[in-house]
Amino acid sequence: MLERRRSSALPAWLALLAWAALAGCTDGSSVVGGPSDAAVDIGSDLGPSCAGNESTCGGRCVDLQASRENCGTCGNACPGSQVCVAGSCQIGCPTGQQACGGACVTLSTDRANCGACGNACGAGQVCAMGVCGLECGPMLALCSGASDAGASDAGAGVRYCADTRNDRLNCGACGTVCPAGQVCNGGACEVSCLAGQTTCSGVCRDLQTDRNHCGACGTVCPGGEVCNAGVCEVSCLAGQTTCSGVCRDLQTDRAHCGACGNACPAGQVCAGGTCEVSCLSGLTTCSGACRDLQTDRAHCGACGMACPSGQVCAGGACAVSCLSGLNDCSGTCRDLQTDRLNCGACGTACAAGQVCNAGVCEVSCLAGQTACSGACRDLQTDRAHCGACGAACPSGQVCAAGSCQVSCGTELDACSGVCRDLQTDRNHCGACGNVCSGGTACVEGACVVSCSTGQTNCSGVCRDLNNDRINCGACGNVCAAGRICNAGVCEISCGEGLNSCGGTCRDLQTDRGNCGTCGNTCAAGQICNAGACELSCAAGLTSCGATCRDTQTDRAHCGGCGNACAAGTVCVGGACVVSCSAGLTACSGVCRDTATDRSNCGGCGRVCTAGQVCTAGACVVSCGPGQTACSGVCRDTATDRANCGGCGRVCTAGQVCTAGVCAAGCSPTQTVCSGQCTTVAIDPANCGSCGRVCSQPANSFGACAAGVCSFVCASGFADCNRSAADGCEVNTQTTVTSCGGCGTACALANAVPACVAGACRVGSCNAGFADCNGNPTDGCEVNLATSSSHCGACGNACASGSCSAGVCGQRCNSGARRVLSIGGSATTIMSNLPSGVTVTVVTDAQWRAMTPAQFQAYQLIIMPEGASAANYQSTVDTRATWAPTVNGRIALTGLHMMGHTQGRTILRATWAWLLSGPGTALYVDGLFGGTFRGYSQLVPIGAFSGTGGLSLDGVTVTVPSHPVMVGSSSSSLSNWGQSVHSQITAAPAGYDTLATAGGRSVMTVRSTACVP
Repeated sequence: MLERRRSSALPAWLALLAWAALAGCTDGSSVVGGPSDAAVDIGSDLGPSCAGNESTCGGRCVDLQASRENCGTCGNACPGSQVCVAGSCQIGCPTGQQACGGACVTLSTDRANCGACGNACGAGQVCAMGVCGLECGPMLALCSGASDAGASDAGAGVRYCADTRNDRLNCGACGTVCPAGQVCNGGACEVSCLAGQTTCSGVCRDLQTDRNHCGACGTVCPGGEVCNAGVCEVSCLAGQTTCSGVCRDLQTDRAHCGACGNACPAGQVCAGGTCEVSCLSGLTTCSGACRDLQTDRAHCGACGMACPSGQVCAGGACAVSCLSGLNDCSGTCRDLQTDRLNCGACGTACAAGQVCNAGVCEVSCLAGQTACSGACRDLQTDRAHCGACGAACPSGQVCAAGSCQVSCGTELDACSGVCRDLQTDRNHCGACGNVCSGGTACVEGACVVSCSTGQTNCSGVCRDLNNDRINCGACGNVCAAGRICNAGVCEISCGEGLNSCGGTCRDLQTDRGNCGTCGNTCAAGQICNAGACELSCAAGLTSCGATCRDTQTDRAHCGGCGNACAAGTVCVGGACVVSCSAGLTACSGVCRDTATDRSNCGGCGRVCTAGQVCTAGACVVSCGPGQTACSGVCRDTATDRANCGGCGRVCTAGQVCTAGVCAAGCSPTQTVCSGQCTTVAIDPANCGSCGRVCSQPANSFGACAAGVCSFVCASGFADCNRSAADGCEVNTQTTVTSCGGCGTACALANAVPACVAGACRVGSCNAGFADCNGNPTDGCEVNLATSSSHCGACGNACASGSCSAGVCGQRCNSGARRVLSIGGSATTIMSNLPSGVTVTVVTDAQWRAMTPAQFQAYQLIIMPEGASAANYQSTVDTRATWAPTVNGRIALTGLHMMGHTQGRTILRATWAWLLSGPGTALYVDGLFGGTFRGYSQLVPIGAFSGTGGLSLDGVTVTVPSHPVMVGSSSSSLSNWGQSVHSQITAAPAGYDTLATAGGRSVMTVRSTACVP
């Protein structure tokens, strides 16, 4: 027995009475087993001491490893139907044992529960294979001593059977007791840890939470760190995040704003996890810059509210600001003293032919003219006012020197009082009265063949010089083969739909070099479609926002541009579908492990039947303790006549199966149910009585203990809510909230977690994050938008060490740098460049011969003042070659910097700034080509426009903090005597105006960031 009372020494008379009884009934020999048993029945309960495996609890000897009332320690009672196994309360007994009276016993050898709970063997008998008898049989060892703790006659010298392979009280040999916390396995004592624990130096440890054994035995977490999921990590307070081993507040930390390592630029603070500009009092943040909304013309009263040209911002409102002597007329400054449309007062317009003089409309005649009836007349030549107003000359006369007279002009002659052209008049050809004959005309004073209008006499034949290929533009001028005569010019003859561009027939609808109009070149990566440049995508790609996208696989453009897949899904075949990690399959929008999932076993929707589990993708029978799968059915081979002791072993007629052996009848502890011997105390099909079948809730097996039904969860399932109604309701192999065990929730950074085979894995990463190290413990640890080691994609390392929005930053140019100039003075250019820079000035021929790679080898391309018109035309003709190589900073100016000593400061600052940026920069002077010629050479870069021929002196610096403006001011750039010759009137988005004159930009730049 597991517990028995130890009485004090028996009274002497009772001992003598017992001795007398024995002496009177025997001859001194042993009743059972020989002389050695002679004294067995007396003295076994006389001593107060407990057996070696027992402890005293409340005056009783108790096995703390097996007692339900004292499990592990005295007074620690196991709840409900739990039993005590190895000093720990558990739901069921280990394999091979049965709960009897709240304790786990081995029915095959326990003398107090032989074959069934409460079936005690008689004095001198042993329990072998669940049957009381005199011998143990070949599989058990015969032991004697107090460690049996079995039937009522137990005590020193009592014989009992023991399985030394797994008996804790007789492990390996009779009487060898395993220490507390250990079990007997294969005849050797070993530590037995609960699920989720590992033996470390003979002690059970939880490697997921133990700081001294974190992840592996002996791995000690440093001070200040805890063990979480088997990994040592810094334990930060709520609201803080570990960044490189230091706790940071991502809501306010400027060096770690919103995410570890995300540093705010200079001038910005971190608020709510976002970097933002921090402006002084009176200023407002507009597009990342502090602006004074009271005076800023570009942001007057509100961000982006720009004042029209000619207006200023005063008190947050746009208003016309006129110079002295001018008046505001409907929003425009007017001089009322001279303005013909506003003469003397706004809206007072002078009549046609009048001017405004001192605010009064009046006729104003030039010198030599006279006002006649409100109109200026020349009395020396005017036939209607010859010599005096109103004096008209008769018909056929002219007014010469103020008098009317016949007057023939140059090359005319008077014939009979009429002016005649003797060079062309057929009636006076060459001389007055010389009449040309019919069919001839007078040409250069001679009668010649007469051609109709639009024709010319060529060798006596009338020809149309506008379209005659033999006489194109002039007699005898023959057009070459393949050309026609058009408007007197020989030109290429292009078919329908083609146009001549530079002497070559071009299709302006499809030609990339002449798209829509001659010379309009499409940028790299674009084609010409219907006369417009547009993105050219390869087969299978679609143009989405100026970028080619594969709408079959692109998560941001799945099935169509802008159709983004939700977190946890990927784009397959143009449709957003669930994205499952390796080993999982998407079933109805949920990732499933088809190797273990009973509802999706081997494939989605393939459900295993009751009593089956999914193993390696196949539904197989899963039998409870004490049962064996025979031909797909669970059988109790200890009682089943058709499978007695093993599948297919059938007992003969008249036999029953008892303890796995065919016998003539049932043992005393068994009951015949439906023709079979069974132990109703433990048989789940006949629990407590024949025919009482223990139910099997979901994912469990029915179990019977002491005639009371219970259930045991199938492998991979657990009863987490402790409710028998839904059985083992949780699949611990696939449930992310109870992965591997009840309450073990998967929580992975920046990821949708999945539970695979009872272990947490990354199901899919949130948008913008990736699992680059393949370690599920840290989830999707990489931010692809900012990681310089994984910029945009795993493994894409930025050489610059900078990543923004998933794109690697460019390195700033430094050290020895090269400058290329077409035309201009090398001496002048060199004198205004930083030290260590080399300059190459090329001719038109050299420029035209250069390749894109050669242009890209320079850090700055200069189109300077002093270059010729031919230089300008060379840049226009080759713009498709050089323009795409400009990937750095750009500066366009209308300031006459190279023509004035005062301009050298800003010129040097401009070139130094351009050279300090990334890639290849560009500088374009407004006088490039000798005078302002427009920006046709910049078409591949963007749409620019401007105006030239100006002479302005008042310059306003609008961004004084820009590096180009260091050392310059509005006053230092003004009053050079024509400071400005041209203006930039339009530029693409992304360009900034640094200075203006006349209300328009005279310094426009594109700033490109780089990494030093």
